[in-house]
Amino acid sequence: MAVDSPDKVIDRSAKLAFSFFLSSAGLWLLMAALLAYLAAAKLTDPFFLSSFEFLTYGKVKVAQANAFVYGWGGNAIFAVSLWILARLSQAEVRGSVFLIFAGVIWNLAITFGLLGIMDGHMSGHEMLEMPTEVWPAMLISYLIITFLALVIHRSRQVRETIAPQWFILAALLWFPALFLIAWNGLEINPARGTLQTVLSMWYGQSLVWLWLTPVALGAAYYLIPAILGRTIDKYYLAIFGFWCIAALAPWSVVHHLEGGPVPMWIPAVGTVMSIAMVFPIAVASTNFHSTAFMDIGKVWDSLPLRFVIFGTLSYTVSSYIGVVFSLPAVAKITQFTIINEFHFNQRVYGFFSMIIFGAVYFALPRITGREIPKAAKSFHFWTSTLGVLMLLLAYLIGGLTHGVLAGQPSLPWASSVIQSIQPYFLITKFAFIILAFSQFVFVVNVWRVIFPNPFAFFAEDKKEASV
Repeated sequence: MAVDSPDKVIDRSAKLAFSFFLSSAGLWLLMAALLAYLAAAKLTDPFFLSSFEFLTYGKVKVAQANAFVYGWGGNAIFAVSLWILARLSQAEVRGSVFLIFAGVIWNLAITFGLLGIMDGHMSGHEMLEMPTEVWPAMLISYLIITFLALVIHRSRQVRETIAPQWFILAALLWFPALFLIAWNGLEINPARGTLQTVLSMWYGQSLVWLWLTPVALGAAYYLIPAILGRTIDKYYLAIFGFWCIAALAPWSVVHHLEGGPVPMWIPAVGTVMSIAMVFPIAVASTNFHSTAFMDIGKVWDSLPLRFVIFGTLSYTVSSYIGVVFSLPAVAKITQFTIINEFHFNQRVYGFFSMIIFGAVYFALPRITGREIPKAAKSFHFWTSTLGVLMLLLAYLIGGLTHGVLAGQPSLPWASSVIQSIQPYFLITKFAFIILAFSQFVFVVNVWRVIFPNPFAFFAEDKKEASV
């Protein structure tokens, strides 16, 4: 009887947990897409669904961000991180029952949290808007999953670690640290004065930079050499890039407070650190793109890699744009405009999600033994690309237009400023429709592979467990 390779044994051990988290992530992705469309539609038609109190713009917008970051982002991070760590450690995924139990708690807590937001029971703290009752459950479930991920890493066969492990493990540990710091200063021992505003903004921005971003970078560091079959070019720079993000990112995010009611030294420090972020951005760009462009034909032929390279290019270009927007002279124009929507959507749609899509399309056939049709993946790629580009360009150009016109007090606000940016809101509405359709295709692609026959799936898993 043929003996399975170590990778097949590892993939089989990860199948149940990976499938659960990825299936959950897909459902939250569709929920976030629906809420994003509703929010965009309300900007073009304020009376859209206005008779429903639980669907006001403020509630829908906050619910969409939380569903996307914690629902789609959290579950996708669990799925991809566990599989990559297991592959690199050459260790099986253990405790699948506990992983799924913790995952159920995580998703139920988010569900109750979003219902609380819709019902008006939310705080004013960025990315901490869900009712306080759900956070202990989310933290406990997260710690269980992270502990089992660390068990995988602790069981590794090769003691030396590489870049994907640094970024993924750091992200898994940074999230509870960020949360506990913010929770202590905002809920347990509330800080005084403007410090609450600083802490709230710091947590919301750091969540993207120190949780979503490192996982996406770690996945890119794993997938690019795995698909191309070559080592990362100038790999020795990766450690420098990692420590730059760890040291600079928590400070750089406070540049968003430029012009706010806070001590001037806070946004000044943020501006300096934002400018210094050119170093980790340049490192990632050098590592990824010099490696990929050595064999651009192979990149184009591999749809998973196409998603990844689009994500890394988006990360590079938009991060440099972010550095420019952090300069005080530019921030005076863009600070209180829809340009902030450009930053958020670029990070979660153009960068994180695109790389996760590539990681899923690469991992899923190896875990399930079933391939997703190339035409379906290609359709998903092109619709995602179109939707992301439309969305980001609308927010970028619309944000600059908004800032320039808003800075001219002689112009009437309603008839000049608002009307001038209405076309960009309309473009974002259509962009979210395209993205919603694209994400629906992705979820169908994934579910058709994971659950071609639900009864057969659980029967196979039970049989594998007995073996």
